[in-house]
Amino acid sequence: MKWFEENTERFWQILILFALVVNLIALISSEGGLDTHVKGAYIEVDGGYALDWGDTRLDDSLASNPEDSTIVATNPAALSSNYLLSLFFIIFLGFMAAMIGKGFGALVLLHPTLIYSVGKGYDEPLIASLMGIMAFLLLDSVKNNSWLRKAIVGLPLILILFVKTTSPADSMLIPVLLFIIVMALSTRIPNRFFNPRRMLGIGFACGGGLILLLGLLGQGTSSIIVDEPGRFLYALPFAFIDVVLIYGFFGMVLWPFAKSTWEKMGDSEDRLASELSLIIGGLAGLITMYVAVLWAYESILWNSDWPWHMVTMGNNGRYITILAIPAFLLVKRINGEINWADKKVFAGVILILPLSLLAGMHGQTMWTDEAADSMELEDNEHFLFVSDATLGMHWLYTFHSPLDAEENNITGHWRSDEADWKSHLEGELQHIDWIVLSPDIIGTPEGWTLVESGKADYLNGGGEWRVLTRA
Repeated sequence: MKWFEENTERFWQILILFALVVNLIALISSEGGLDTHVKGAYIEVDGGYALDWGDTRLDDSLASNPEDSTIVATNPAALSSNYLLSLFFIIFLGFMAAMIGKGFGALVLLHPTLIYSVGKGYDEPLIASLMGIMAFLLLDSVKNNSWLRKAIVGLPLILILFVKTTSPADSMLIPVLLFIIVMALSTRIPNRFFNPRRMLGIGFACGGGLILLLGLLGQGTSSIIVDEPGRFLYALPFAFIDVVLIYGFFGMVLWPFAKSTWEKMGDSEDRLASELSLIIGGLAGLITMYVAVLWAYESILWNSDWPWHMVTMGNNGRYITILAIPAFLLVKRINGEINWADKKVFAGVILILPLSLLAGMHGQTMWTDEAADSMELEDNEHFLFVSDATLGMHWLYTFHSPLDAEENNITGHWRSDEADWKSHLEGELQHIDWIVLSPDIIGTPEGWTLVESGKADYLNGGGEWRVLTRA
């Protein structure tokens, strides 16, 4: 600890270099995440793009339907970041954070979730970068409090919508446009009406209230609020713990600054701090409510064990990391100079360091590549994948790229382990000659022989996967 206090500057410089190396290792060693594989499986069809083997959200929770796929206007993979872009955006994020405070750059680069996202090719670094640009546009608008500059602040949110929204029913375009209008009109409000603590609460209530309103109107995923209110209310406090406390305060190492920031926010009338608080509160409330909605919706969709589904899908809390730059800018604005030799900040780094190393050194592994290679599929052939219903369709799409499915016109089918998939092989799936059984499937159907097997990684559940063909 004494060395840290005497060599604070060197410590943060070393940490930044170390974090860059860990991110680079994650980029090199990690396989693409499930969502990355799904986005890569969109193909061009009449009227736009659609998933090749059917939607991941199924009408029948036990079986896929390759003919049932929602058409979207643009290819989601074209709007998303790939591995190299993810690394670029995480470095850009670190640069923006370092402009706020030298330690913030290291905290961004070392964040386990962002390292995890770089390795998987996820969109969080891109979206967090856009949110960072939004925060700096807001900072610049303070110099000239014109309605036009305030309106421009909201433009990155529109870009984020194009990156994230594949379901028209879940579009947030109208709320974002309303937010831009509100920002433009805020120039008419005198400074004395601004208070960061009050704005944080108002923002959280508005963000959460928006999801609640969409649920009451029966829009998209949020309709589960009305359909399953008990399950949604059960999930809500756990979503708050996951999003705000674990991934927010702990993961972004905000807790060392929380007490001083909260106390000073109560007496402040700073316009920038108040507007940042409104944005942070609004998106934190929206994300918290959305995660609760997602847990409730997908647990029903996949017939998952409840409440353990929340543990399985706990990484949804990572969405809050898009607020890293606005949050750090708010902390700096409220507190002024940051004491980077503070022992609590050092403790925060030490606590997340093992998770950062795990995310970077272990990365994402997929056993499905090896399983795909063991199937001798010819052009226009089909195969069946059998697994637990939770994320079953997502795992099916991890076969799409290794099989060059679009080029070879190969079709994948999925059945839940709870479906009567063995009888389907003698009926509607009788044209199929290859089966992949995930590690949780026990037993071999009559008339099929083992071609290949292997071990899944422990962090992917472990166990033995198998590839079978008709005898």
